[in-house]
Amino acid sequence: MREGSPELAMIMLIDTIGERYGQLPSQVIRTATTFDVFVADTAIGYRNLQQARANDPNAVPEYQQEDLLKMMEQARAIKN
Repeated sequence: MREGSPELAMIMLIDTIGERYGQLPSQVIRTATTFDVFVADTAIGYRNLQQARANDPNAVPEYQQEDLLKMMEQARAIKN
């Protein structure tokens, strides 16, 4: 499995959920929902941001241009 592949990312996510909640990978696959994946992914991202800020207080999240445009459109829709 190559680094950065979707398969490796999924395995790491299953491992993280299992480690966090004390479940075997097979239990995670059998019982986890998309909400569980969302919570784990958000927590991992937030933890990584905190670590980056600890190493560099000026660190900011990296966004793709498409994501920023979507956020801007959503904010404008709420305003109108």
